[in-house]
Amino acid sequence: MLRVILASIVLTVSVHGKDMTVNRSDDGGNVWYVSSFGAKGDGVNKDTESLQHAIDHCAGEGGGVVAFSKGTYLTGTLFLKSNVHLLLEEGAEIRGSQDKRDYIPLPQRNHLKENYFLIFAENAKNISITGTGIINGCGDTFWEEEMLSEYVRKPGEWRPSGMVGFVNCTEISLQRLSLINSPCYTVWVMGCDDVGIDRMIIRNHTDGPNTDGIDIDCCRRVRITNCIIEGGDDAIAIKSDSGRFGEVRPCEEIFVSGCILSSPPACGIRVGYEGDSPIRNCLFTNLSIHDSHHGINVISVLPDPAYPSAIYEGTKIEHIRFNQIRMERIIQPIYMWMGNEKPHLPFLGYMRDIHIADVSAVNCGNSFIGSTLPGNSIEGVFIDHVQVMAGGDAPAVCYANVWGSRHPSLLYIHNVKGLRLKRLSLCIAPDLKNWQHKLLLEDIGELICNDQITPKP
Repeated sequence: MLRVILASIVLTVSVHGKDMTVNRSDDGGNVWYVSSFGAKGDGVNKDTESLQHAIDHCAGEGGGVVAFSKGTYLTGTLFLKSNVHLLLEEGAEIRGSQDKRDYIPLPQRNHLKENYFLIFAENAKNISITGTGIINGCGDTFWEEEMLSEYVRKPGEWRPSGMVGFVNCTEISLQRLSLINSPCYTVWVMGCDDVGIDRMIIRNHTDGPNTDGIDIDCCRRVRITNCIIEGGDDAIAIKSDSGRFGEVRPCEEIFVSGCILSSPPACGIRVGYEGDSPIRNCLFTNLSIHDSHHGINVISVLPDPAYPSAIYEGTKIEHIRFNQIRMERIIQPIYMWMGNEKPHLPFLGYMRDIHIADVSAVNCGNSFIGSTLPGNSIEGVFIDHVQVMAGGDAPAVCYANVWGSRHPSLLYIHNVKGLRLKRLSLCIAPDLKNWQHKLLLEDIGELICNDQITPKP
């Protein structure tokens, strides 16, 4: 863990003929202030060259801390290097430029178009961005006033792909920062190991297109703790889009705890959908989700051929745990779907061993758990101590799946093999007249209800 305490040791060194002050931390590491490299921090002049110079020099010296004192640092793309730790002090803001020319395109990866980030690292080790400062993507300047849907604005002709991106990195730490107004993805972590994200505040416009909070894609050993996230797309998304790497890359050993999540157009938590590789061994615990379209969302699907995606098999999802989760004002608190809308391709995904326990949802709509693939069931779903109350502003009828039929049931479970229900409480407010069922079960292979086995008919 990075520990930065400035001691009384002060050195004066010369870089390219210019004297600058370097503080020494207690652990012997150097702390380089960006102002010593010419960064003005006035929010008017672009500091990109000075900031990158500070990062490069720090990396060349074997690593240390690149510190931002109070000020607004206007910049384009910055590349973070191994053993470099960015520290944003109180009152410091890194502000993304609104000029496309200030962003450096990253190389295409297989089927992907070029990507642009504000802060980016690839093949780096032992890196961090910490402090009590702000990273501001100025996202709303890249969108149109026109609405694409009821919830989301139309993107402009060009925008950065995201604010902070990591690819093939190890030992990443993000702590205490505020990330605001992202133009697209806020934090995108791809193919990385040993990632810690703690006490972050992510606030994006709720009508911002694709303004995900944290996207974890094909990563291992990730901890996301004590964060507050709200925006215009998934608050936390776990993906396995290994097509970007051209090889199987599981996303596994993911731990999420102590977070407050909100996404009016999308999901508090999304697992799956984007990718063909496995997602496994994930725990989501002690969470609060409010004012979202979906609360818990787990999907393995081959999308419609007209949908621009490179999903060819379906996500393999297994060993996923949700517990101690509180939800309020959620259109669909639990949504789990396995399906195929590309009939010319065989579905090779699966969904199995999913536990949902100690969950309450109030002022919510209905939930769906099921496979729409005949002969291909979701396997092993355990629901224990789950309470759902439809009322308040909850809709009378919701979607059974995002592209199709409606169902008037508070909880509809279809085509599941090995379903265990224990201490399930479903309540519909008296003024909601259009509901037909609290619980509807169809095509259930084996049912264990309150520890009593019901054999398959």
